[in-house]
Amino acid sequence: MEINIGPILTAIFVPIFVSLVFTLIQISNAKMNNNLKMSDKHFIIRVSPTVSIIGIILDSMCVIIILGFTFFSREPPNIIFYVVFGLFLWLGTYLILKTLRFKVIVKDYEITAHNIFRKSYTFTFDEIVSIVRQIKKNNVKSERIVLKTSTGKKLIVESSEIGYKKFIKAIQSEVKSEKLFGFK
Repeated sequence: MEINIGPILTAIFVPIFVSLVFTLIQISNAKMNNNLKMSDKHFIIRVSPTVSIIGIILDSMCVIIILGFTFFSREPPNIIFYVVFGLFLWLGTYLILKTLRFKVIVKDYEITAHNIFRKSYTFTFDEIVSIVRQIKKNNVKSERIVLKTSTGKKLIVESSEIGYKKFIKAIQSEVKSEKLFGFK
């Protein structure tokens, strides 16, 4: 059975190309965000750069394994091999894109959310309909905030993200307590 290598190479290099494009976009956006002074009223919530490093390592290892088995095996691997490692490759690319594209900018009463695949949107604390604080008590205590606006937008902020605690303080001081669920 002969395997057509074109689709396989496309599956490998498209995520890398997409990551490079978003990296260039992020570099240009970083210059604009450096003008924002961090305080309790002005801050940015973003994913830790460590997540991007994990994604880069995952992508690199998948590419090395796929290319190694494709070119140095006596028989080409089964298509399931390419599907499985292709999924891991896309997972690594997703982690990179999430680190580069996801951020929430808080400026006084205005919140701007930049998601990975959706268009950015802006709302104020007054437009918030409900905020639910969800706490998971596994081996490691983790929590997140699910925020819903009057326009139907939904924003999820995880406790592992940089600026989460400042966001909690801002929410507790700016949003009416009857809209807060799961807060003490």
